[in-house]
Amino acid sequence: MTKRPAPDPPAMPPRQPTLRQLRGFKEVARHASFSRAAQALALSQPALSSAIRELETLMGVALFERSTHHVRLTPAGLAARAQIEWLLNTYTQGADDLQRLLDTQAATVRIGCIPSTMHLLAPVVAQWRLRHPETVLILSDHLNDELMAALNNGELDIGLGLDFGLAPGVAAAFVAEDELVAVLAATHRLSRRAAVTWQDLKHEPLAVLSRGSTYEMIVSTLRQQGADLAATDTLNYTDTLYSLVRAGLRVGLISRLYTQGQRQDGLAIVPVHRPQMTRRICLMTRAPESQARAAVQRCYAELAGMLRGRAEPSA
Repeated sequence: MTKRPAPDPPAMPPRQPTLRQLRGFKEVARHASFSRAAQALALSQPALSSAIRELETLMGVALFERSTHHVRLTPAGLAARAQIEWLLNTYTQGADDLQRLLDTQAATVRIGCIPSTMHLLAPVVAQWRLRHPETVLILSDHLNDELMAALNNGELDIGLGLDFGLAPGVAAAFVAEDELVAVLAATHRLSRRAAVTWQDLKHEPLAVLSRGSTYEMIVSTLRQQGADLAATDTLNYTDTLYSLVRAGLRVGLISRLYTQGQRQDGLAIVPVHRPQMTRRICLMTRAPESQARAAVQRCYAELAGMLRGRAEPSA
């Protein structure tokens, strides 16, 4: 009688990095110093060094270059940094959500947007909350680069922002197209035009908002048109821009979305053409739909449909 071979023992599951190791990596990467990272974590430096060595052994690759003068990430460490931060953020957010769920039986969805889109987002969020009172929505505003970073690292579940090329793993639903407009005093010589060109504005005293992707687009176009950038004011707030325009001191260049909901008495809003500058507004989420929490899946799908139905086409 042939003896059957003994079955292979079950494979041991692969070891996973611990939270202690991942938090150690994050702080060393942030501080570029083992001693400062150890202080931030309230650990001894030998304990932190040991945790990083264990993580590197587990991953099979060096994550930091160490010398007596510096600590910096290796190429592998740089590649891993965003994913490790995402793992930590989603763990922390998930633990907070779990506690809130146990306390109130409510799921949580974190939504961010760029400031110019809040007037689009807020009304549909209000409607959505009436339909789903069991879900807690946490809203925040960000510059577009910050918004994308927060989606990538897990701080946000859903974002409403600009599609300038999506990172791997980010899904997007087109919501609306935005365009650049000139904001002029109603008495300005160009205020009755159906549209103005960049050449029309070349010698006008201009004002633009100083931060964000739209600023870079405007400055690049003005340079191409040979405009005097020294005569262009860069401002931090829309209220300042509107005040200067109303007084006839400046012509404002701004996204049309920033004009929605603003008091427009004494002003003219005129599209800028040749070239026309537009931006795609998209609702985005990082996790593939099949992997997202049920509350995030439902919220993302329903908000996308509501936003597309509400957004007005550019004039």
